Amino acid sequence: MRNLITISRRFRSQQGQALVVALIFLAVGAIMIPPLLMLMGSALVQGTTFENRTTGLYAADAGIEQAIWYLNPENSPLIPGGLPTNIGETRTLPGISIDGRTVGVTLSYLTEDTYQIMSTSTSPTETISVTAVISETFNNYTGILNHVITSQGDYIIQGGQASVTPTTGDNAPIAYYEGPWPNINELSTFYYVNTTPYTSATLNLADYPAGVPEILRLGTLDIVATSNAVYTLQGDVYITGDTLIGMTGSNFTLDLNGHSIYVKSNTAGNQYALRIGGKCTLVGSGTIIAEGNIEFKPNLATSLSDYIFVLSVNGKTYMQPNGNFYGTLAGSTEVYLQNGSVTYSSPFDEYGNYKIDFPGSGLSHFWGVITWSIS
Repeated sequence: MRNLITISRRFRSQQGQALVVALIFLAVGAIMIPPLLMLMGSALVQGTTFENRTTGLYAADAGIEQAIWYLNPENSPLIPGGLPTNIGETRTLPGISIDGRTVGVTLSYLTEDTYQIMSTSTSPTETISVTAVISETFNNYTGILNHVITSQGDYIIQGGQASVTPTTGDNAPIAYYEGPWPNINELSTFYYVNTTPYTSATLNLADYPAGVPEILRLGTLDIVATSNAVYTLQGDVYITGDTLIGMTGSNFTLDLNGHSIYVKSNTAGNQYALRIGGKCTLVGSGTIIAEGNIEFKPNLATSLSDYIFVLSVNGKTYMQPNGNFYGTLAGSTEVYLQNGSVTYSSPFDEYGNYKIDFPGSGLSHFWGVITWSIS
């Protein structure tokens, strides 16, 4: 009985301790919960602010991309007031709206082929501006186009079998040319065609009676025709292996139509990266470039109004055309003209635009960002 009384007293002596513990937890909670709620609220606000700022930044960056789009020659006439061409000139581009934000863009001329773009994204809560200075990423090599023959080495004209016009003056042949000369990496990037690779090693032009589209061939290529007709390039042709054009098959006419054939093959020595044979007749203006040696023996049906540019970037250009060539022959180590007539013609059309696509010609523009800042 005494033990039961003792246990009962102990229980009575501990009454209220649970209440004390509960009150302690309540006190601690009262102290900690408000700061936690404030922290959570602050995190939500910061998250929303970060999301809004990121969206605003993306919108402003889209304005930069829009301005670059306007800089391309086919789009620049859409700029109100036209493309700025003098230092200090600024144009305001048509506004755009992205995700409920208005984006205003200004384009300012700094120096030749260099512009400052300011794009401002505005929402009811904030304004973000991005300023970029951009410039063409390719050098200007159009000095090569100023001569009937341009060679970093020597040039040879077979006496009595070949003729060159003019022989004196600004457009005369030039040996040991010291002006800017493109490298293969730059030209390869410039002429690369971003399309589905052509899988066959033979391209039959007769398969494209309505026009030859842009072609990307990763490997060697033999361009032939099974019927005598005129085939027109509707896009550039980019090939990474040794290339033959009109060496076999039926006779055909290839209209370059202002487009380019680029052969990314550095075959040299006594071999050729590009060979164009007598089954092919060339017409129109265009660019034919190989990184290695070129053997050029097509028929020619061109006129003084056409301009063909033939360039071996690192090798020699061996010319034996049948007909009158109008344009520029260029080679790194040597230009050898065995027979035929080569006459310089202007690379410009009646509007002052280049007839071909070559770094510096202005037909294709690639813009690089020099500086980029956020405010």
